[in-house]
Amino acid sequence: MKKSAGINGFGRFGLHLIKYWLDRARESTYSIDYINDDYLTIDDAYKILISDPSVVFNKYKIKLLDNTLRFLAADGTLYEIEYSNSLKDDIPWLGRPGFMLECSGKNTIKRDCENFLTGNTKTVIISATSWDCDKTLVYGFNEKAYQPDTDKVVSYGSCTVNAYVPLGECMHKKFGILDSDVNVIHNIQEYRMKDNYTLNRKFCTLEKSGPNLLPFIGNHNFVVNYTVVPYTGVSMIDFRFHLEKCPTRSDFITDLEYLIREGDLKGLYSMDEVDVGAEIYNCTTFSSVFIKEGIKVINNSVYLPAYFDNENSVNRYHDLVNYICGSQNITK
Repeated sequence: MKKSAGINGFGRFGLHLIKYWLDRARESTYSIDYINDDYLTIDDAYKILISDPSVVFNKYKIKLLDNTLRFLAADGTLYEIEYSNSLKDDIPWLGRPGFMLECSGKNTIKRDCENFLTGNTKTVIISATSWDCDKTLVYGFNEKAYQPDTDKVVSYGSCTVNAYVPLGECMHKKFGILDSDVNVIHNIQEYRMKDNYTLNRKFCTLEKSGPNLLPFIGNHNFVVNYTVVPYTGVSMIDFRFHLEKCPTRSDFITDLEYLIREGDLKGLYSMDEVDVGAEIYNCTTFSSVFIKEGIKVINNSVYLPAYFDNENSVNRYHDLVNYICGSQNITK
């Protein structure tokens, strides 16, 4: 039986999550039965669903019925989601679903999520970095460390954490990482463009989360350069790994292709032959997509250019929720 889940927060992440889940609802272990947003009304949500240029729901007929969003798939399957527009402590369906998917970006501290743990709700999964959650679980890296009895408030990490950590773990296991750095060119939300946003260097959660999760990197051998740009499309992320056992470029590409095709990186990453720009990776199912023609090996370091749709890191969030729901015997 599918586990019942509710989303708090219908911003960019929540929007992507609904689309990603709908496209995989048949095989998912969970069902999204509720949405709450403290700012957007159901009419606002409906307008976004039918008009967003990046997250397109053209495979579904969408209708409103009182406080319910209805999605009718082409095969006749109907999905109904109860919608509310309340402050987080006043959510009318609080305690009904087994899982709360905290996607507002506002509740990243554990105590701010604990009010969700009431009634049937046994687990909160935060779609952002949380420094004091019970555990950070990155799908494809440590999701099997989940313990339902003790991990009540968990974080999925972040878009950059999901893009780097499984790859870094794999590179270290195969080649041995001596030092590493990551260069991120990150977009902003469209609504912020009107504020004359300029080029800006910022702190990246990967700087702290990476060493917290991977014992072989730290302040002595790991650097993240994180630049936010006034641009709303798909982002760039380039990796460098200084390796103890550095292969030739040809051998590295052969190894990487195997890891992506049937090894530890299968389903998480992909690789394209040539660079045709960022926008073809809108709503990609991968944590990042490497560009083969840009791969270099210089002085025992591998340089690995990639694109990633940071907004759609919901792909790994969905995988994590799907795993957690599948590992618990919680019903509605």
